[in-house]
Amino acid sequence: MSSQTMDWNLYKETMALQVNAKTLITGEKLRYSLYCLQQNNQTSKLSKVAYVKCIDTYGKEIFIHKHYLENGTASGYFFIPTELKTGTYYLLTYTQWMLSASPLNFTSNELLIINPYQENQNEKIRFDTSTVPSSTSPEIELKNYSKREAITFSDFIAHEKGNFTISVRKTNAINVPFGSLFSLPNPTSNNNLLTFLPEAKGELISGKIQRLDSLLPLENIGIALLDKGNKDFIQVTSTNNKGHFHFILARPLHSSRPFLEIISENENYTLELDSKLQPEILAIKQTPTIYLETNYTKEIEKRAIASQIENAYYEIKKDSTQQPEMIPSINPNYLEVFPVEKYNRFSSLKQFITEVLNQVYYTEKNDQFKIHFRNTGVQLELNENPLTLVDGSVIINPNDLLKIEYSKIKSIAINIQPYYLGNKLYSGIFIIHTTDGSFEDSSTKKWNTEYIVPLYKQQAYAPDYNTTSLDRIPDYRTQLLWQQTTTLNQPFSFYTSDVEGIYEISIYGYTNEGQFVEKNSFFKVE
Repeated sequence: MSSQTMDWNLYKETMALQVNAKTLITGEKLRYSLYCLQQNNQTSKLSKVAYVKCIDTYGKEIFIHKHYLENGTASGYFFIPTELKTGTYYLLTYTQWMLSASPLNFTSNELLIINPYQENQNEKIRFDTSTVPSSTSPEIELKNYSKREAITFSDFIAHEKGNFTISVRKTNAINVPFGSLFSLPNPTSNNNLLTFLPEAKGELISGKIQRLDSLLPLENIGIALLDKGNKDFIQVTSTNNKGHFHFILARPLHSSRPFLEIISENENYTLELDSKLQPEILAIKQTPTIYLETNYTKEIEKRAIASQIENAYYEIKKDSTQQPEMIPSINPNYLEVFPVEKYNRFSSLKQFITEVLNQVYYTEKNDQFKIHFRNTGVQLELNENPLTLVDGSVIINPNDLLKIEYSKIKSIAINIQPYYLGNKLYSGIFIIHTTDGSFEDSSTKKWNTEYIVPLYKQQAYAPDYNTTSLDRIPDYRTQLLWQQTTTLNQPFSFYTSDVEGIYEISIYGYTNEGQFVEKNSFFKVE
């Protein structure tokens, strides 16, 4: 991953982190927003990928999320499972560039998660009769709204542009002094020149190959990255003189188990991937005993029942997910596609090539099957094999094509023009897709790797009570709105739910000039 040095103090980067609540019940959703910033709190243009990790008080990882940033920001959520014990948890956010300056360079937010279904509550949580404020609600006259009423809010209209998150949520009756919903960045300094590249154009995946034969070269060896979730994706890079390589993923992969292939006829290599930088968790401070008022038990019970009802209608109320488009690495307009089912009188790949693919022929010499193209428009005689792919796998030995069960071939696509991929020139392209996409080339070495699929962009569920289809569906939402926006010059709308109480409308974020914005207002539902 290292090919140049950069001065951290010239490209300092921080993260700010916003959550929807500091105290949550299992069965509820933790929602959060990220803001990647420069020193002046303006949007950072450097990193395109950010990470969110949740740990418990022992440093055990609960989850890790990856986000491709849009204009330096992202939003995500985590459904809190009933397996989590009551206790304090920490939400950490960072970029790889931040950790390259210092493994302690991350932003954290402290949370309290309460599991009402747990028989033996965490010893650090105690119920007590001592007097503490039981509500964060303001002591002012509030505007009242009815259940399931449409609200259009315009009090926060301004000409500010930037990255902001709008939240409308019932005020937390469980009042634990856990700080603000918004964790401001804590920039650190670093006097050393850094040799790690920032993920400026997309996620970096790096590693090295090692030779099992001392005479083998390490330089200029092709490495292919293949995505099992997108059979038409292939990215190729080559090694330097020390055997190191790296990929830059401008777009995320679709599979959590992608694999790599060494594009070489010599199999006497092994491959090893570099580990991602991780935040260094030093001694997590021991959280003092948290005293909850006795009357909190009723509030916890109410919220637990509400979350159960909401989750029972998950299929109706689930968030909408924007699935990223599966963009093929090879432009389909460059390919001539032949659906095999249209030519059902043939029974073998060889017959199909001979009778249908007029610009393709094959030879068999010394038990070596080889495909050739009739490149009539090319002056240079090309002896290289075509780039050959089957269900996304690179075929190095053309004999492996004969292992494919012909009845399972769905289509064959070709391009007879010379084609560059990575550092290699091929005589053309020859692609086979099977009906079930399950072809495995057992003769080629592959290295599977674990990959965190980034969280897809989502829009939180919002009911529309102008229709009658929801009349019989209960509405126990306590989070009425969670929405990211780049401008505050428009009013926003939402519906109240069936849950009575005091709600807070809040906006957090940063303007394009780096000014921190914090606004809030309250209303009541009866």
